[in-house]
Order: sequence, then structure tokens, then C-alpha cells
Amino acid sequence: MMNLSPLVTDLYQLTMMCAYLNSGKTGEAAFELFVRELPKNRNFLVFLGREEILKVVESLRFTPDDIDYLNSLKLFPDWFLDYLKEFEFTGTVYAFKDGELFFPYEPVVRVEAPIHQAQLLETLLMNQLHPLVLIASKAARVVAVSRGKTVVDFSLRRTHGTDAGLKVAKASYAVGFAGTSNVLAGKLYSVPVVGTVAHSFIMAFRSEKEAFRAYLETFPSHSVLIVDTYDPVRGIKRAIEVAKELGVELKGVRIDSGDLVELSKLAREILDREGFRSAKIILSGGLDEYKIDQVLSAGAPVDAFGVGTKVGTSSDAPYVDFVYKLVEVEGRPIMKTSTGKKMYPGRKQVYRDYSTWKDRLTLVTESSPGEPLLEKIVINGSPVISPLSLSRIRERFIELFSRVPAPLKNIYTQVNWLPEVSEGVLKLYKQLEEELLGG
Repeated sequence: MMNLSPLVTDLYQLTMMCAYLNSGKTGEAAFELFVRELPKNRNFLVFLGREEILKVVESLRFTPDDIDYLNSLKLFPDWFLDYLKEFEFTGTVYAFKDGELFFPYEPVVRVEAPIHQAQLLETLLMNQLHPLVLIASKAARVVAVSRGKTVVDFSLRRTHGTDAGLKVAKASYAVGFAGTSNVLAGKLYSVPVVGTVAHSFIMAFRSEKEAFRAYLETFPSHSVLIVDTYDPVRGIKRAIEVAKELGVELKGVRIDSGDLVELSKLAREILDREGFRSAKIILSGGLDEYKIDQVLSAGAPVDAFGVGTKVGTSSDAPYVDFVYKLVEVEGRPIMKTSTGKKMYPGRKQVYRDYSTWKDRLTLVTESSPGEPLLEKIVINGSPVISPLSLSRIRERFIELFSRVPAPLKNIYTQVNWLPEVSEGVLKLYKQLEEELLGG
């Protein structure tokens, strides 16, 4: 896996830094990270990534090899490269708590630093937070409709690379998934790892029964078999036969294709009739929140779901339109007025009333009822918090999510859940609009 590097950035971040320094424009600035609108059918997003923010801040050190590469571009003056050799971030960073829901126009991160420093964070910060927020938000929708059933991540083979696979496992576990097939994620994040056998193993033997026997003899206490390689009903019966022959307690059967509702009902009937009432029924194969909701609504007696591609790539909404906008420079509030690019000027805070899940967007100079959501996590370039463990983030999210209003969890209807905007913010917005557009 690639270590974080300050070169994981867009070239224009470095050219802007150079121009800021060359023109003597190094005053304090504030940038805020937010979304203007949610992806299709989304009623909320889930923030995740405090640990990644701290890693981004710590990674802003240019190595001699980095400097040599930048020098090879024949673009930057020597004095700027000398400056980068000693570069350190000295600013302050605010962020939402991990696992917190957020909505349009709510800054989930604010960076306050000399403008050339704050500018450098933009690309790497967005790059690291985007996949976590994207997948946590998608996976939370699955959790919302799973009705307490176990859900695990099977997406690694189709995620967009190694790092993406790890972030999917981390993000999905943070919002309530029970485990992952990703062994490295299990090692790095202490996420439970799951998985038994694939269709290829079954096909490698001369018969399905021979394959079942080979697996159960090897893993008698890990006895979950995939039964739909050929005929799922016969597969279920053969799995039972082999388990009885070997005296093994069949822990479960996995069905990966066909009519999942009908097959799960038949599986439950056969297993119960043959005395395997504790055996679990696990479904997989092209699942997402819509398919899971349909299966459960049809009364399928399912115990667990393995979800892969559609969640691991957030197939119906493959990106979050994050923006990182300058809102204040040298004490002066800033905003842009481009069509379709609305933003609110000035440094802001978000207050939440958890009894109603209504939010209020204010200037930092205003107070408001509720709990402030942006908290300092870096001061003078140094972390002032220790990130919560992934298991603690998961516990907190599950508790919070249990109290989220039902309309926000509805996967079929999009609701317009926007924060109330304070008088101070609206007044400042109108004032700047008149100044910028009034001629």
C-alpha cells in the first residue's frame, strides 16, 4: 500500500502555494469541507475519517526524493523548493465526530491556517475522506433495512484497488456490518473476518458430495457450505447428508443465485425437517439495500447477507460531491457567487438537537441551542485528540442510528433535510452578495 505523501495532490495546489508565497500573501485563512447536495436517493451522509485527517496532517513533509522530483519538472524556483524542504503544517483543524450524520451545506471539516498551508491540504484531505464517507453512507442504508440480520462485506475482489478494499471494510464495519472477507482489514482494524468456500472449490471435485466432505473434514467447526453450484435444493440435501455422515453440526448454507426468497424458504424447511434447526441461511449475489429489503419484505427466513460489488463501489451513487471552499481570509469573509455553486461565507459551526435531528448552521461567533458538531482535533499542527477505536465508533453509530427519524432511513423517498440557517449567516451572505454583484 502507498504511504501518504504530500505529492498526492493536484499540481495547482503547489503552484498556488508558490504564488501565494511569492506575492507575500500568507495571512490566516479558513477553508470548509461540505457538500451542496446529496447523491440520488440519499437522505444523509455519514462522516468518517478523523484518523485519516491526522495522518494527512502528519504526512505533509517533503522528502529529498520529493524535492528532486519537483525540481525535475523545471517549474518551481529554487527558493520555493528550499521552503518545501522545511515545510510543516502549523494550522488548526476542526472535524465532526466519526459516525456522525451530516446534511447539505454543513461543514464537516474546517481548516484554519496560513492560506498557502491550508491550500495544500485540499486534495489529499478530500481523497482520503471521500471513500470512507461514500461507503459508510451506502452501507448505513443497508443496515437501515436489514432488520437486525447479520450483514458482512464481500466486496474486496471488485473494489477499486487495495486501499479502496480496506476502506470499504473499515467504513462498512463502522456503521454496523458484522465483518469482512478482507483478511488484511481484519489484521489492521480488528474487524472479524468471514468466509468459507467458493463455487470453484465445489467444481474442483468430481462430485458435490466429495467437495462437501473434503471441506467439512478440514473445517468441521467452520461448517458453512455454498449449495447452489449445480442445483440448490439438491445441494442443501447433500450438505445435510455429508454432515450426518461425518457427525458434523452444519452451521449454515449459503445461496448465491436463483430465487433467493423461494430458495431460502425451501432451505429452512429442509434443514428444520432434518434436525438442523440451528443452521443459518446466508444469502449473497448482487445484493444491495433494495434487494435486501425486497427479500426480507417477502418473508425470506434469512439469517445473514454477504454484500459485495454494489456496496463496495456504491454502484448507484459512486461519488460524493465534496467541495473545499475558502470562507475567510485575513479576517474577511469570502464566498463565490457562480451559478449553481452556492456557499455560505465566514467560519461556521453546526448545532444539532438530537431530540429532533434538526440542525442549525451558524457563524462561529453565534451561540445556539443544541450540541456543536465541529470539534478541534489539531492545534498548531499537532493532534489534540486520539481517534476512537473502530469498535467504539461502531458502537456509537449503532446507538445514534437507532434514534434517527424514519424518513431519513427511507431508501426509496428523498427528503429535503436541510439545516436551519442562522440570521447571522443569512445577513452576511446577503451583505456579501450585494457587495460582489451590486456593481
